[in-house]
Amino acid sequence: MDWFMAALVGVAGGASMEAIDVIKAIKWHRQMPWNVQSDTVDPPQRRPDLPPGEERLPAPGWMAYCVAGALRLLVSGALTGAVAATYPQSTNPLVAFLIGLGALSAVQQVTTLVPLMVRNVSGVALGGVVEQAQQQAQTLQQNGQQLGLSPSSGAQAGSPPPGNPQPDTGVAAQQDPTGQGGTA
Repeated sequence: MDWFMAALVGVAGGASMEAIDVIKAIKWHRQMPWNVQSDTVDPPQRRPDLPPGEERLPAPGWMAYCVAGALRLLVSGALTGAVAATYPQSTNPLVAFLIGLGALSAVQQVTTLVPLMVRNVSGVALGGVVEQAQQQAQTLQQNGQQLGLSPSSGAQAGSPPPGNPQPDTGVAAQQDPTGQGGTA
């Protein structure tokens, strides 16, 4: 099954889930869900700054339900197509339909966890770099205090502290032409 056909079967799964939601809403409210007033779903919370009756929101209308249904079908098809493209050997129509059924719930759960994962990953990835830089800065500061240097004493960043011999860079190591070592 190619990814496009799996995406279409996933859309059918999403449409089935949307139909179940509409059926449940009709049974509960005894009218079409886009005609349901907000105060019949959740009792309105009384706010002191609003006069009575203004807290009622209008029914969302059929256009809002069409947009929500189309977005659900898009999510179902996209997720099913992505899974089918990633695992083409193990995708069959039943698997594609089941992925389409649960696609919206899966995406909702993943988006709930993403901020937590990003925070943990960025803390681990950047934490090591930041800690290393802070340790280097503390080490340099401690070495400067031990030697009696202050940041304004004129010591250059690349020069070693006074009292430590500098390596002699003018003398090149002697090496024989075969590359087997050198003579001293």
